[in-house]
Amino acid sequence: MNELKKLNINNLVEKYIDEKGEGILSKLYRDLLAEYRPKLDYWSKSTSMANEHDMLELFDDGFISAVNDITVNGGDFVKLFHLKLTRRYNSLLRKLTKRRSFEVYESATDDEAATSRFEIADEFNLEAHVTAKKKADQLALIDSLLNGADEVTTAIVKAFLEHPKPTATAIAKELGVHHSKVLRTLNRLAGKFNSKQHGDYRDYLVAL
Repeated sequence: MNELKKLNINNLVEKYIDEKGEGILSKLYRDLLAEYRPKLDYWSKSTSMANEHDMLELFDDGFISAVNDITVNGGDFVKLFHLKLTRRYNSLLRKLTKRRSFEVYESATDDEAATSRFEIADEFNLEAHVTAKKKADQLALIDSLLNGADEVTTAIVKAFLEHPKPTATAIAKELGVHHSKVLRTLNRLAGKFNSKQHGDYRDYLVAL
């Protein structure tokens, strides 16, 4: 991205912070996505076990996080977003590498690999039990955050939890609203969330 485009995007961010207009946020999203589309397409094609939906999810998540952080702390939005997106992509690569390593264990036929398969199965059962408990706690917390929320906010969060590939664009299409509405709703939800007590609010949505 050249310096002029960086300047234009950062100016849009400042305007959004001042005016909180959905139209500004929508333009910011479109302009930034247009700049990063080649990179997302390259990642999609070059990353095994991932696709364009995964990359768009990384983009949306990084966008929401960067807008939320820059609104509170200020700074260089383009630089912050690029850092967040890159970190999310690297985290995805680590997860996929770990997944591939499990597939190697599963495909092995010798005794050691067979033993590993049983150990992995036992560990997974325990993890499933712990995950179920965490999910119940997460749902209870989300219910408390939605207390007093309007119908649109409730519908967006419900759709986000139930969608197999939850992104702002996918949820907006499902509900027939503009994706900037989805982004603003999640930002408002984040404002009610105590990250020091509960961690990152996105974990409570994405993990379910």
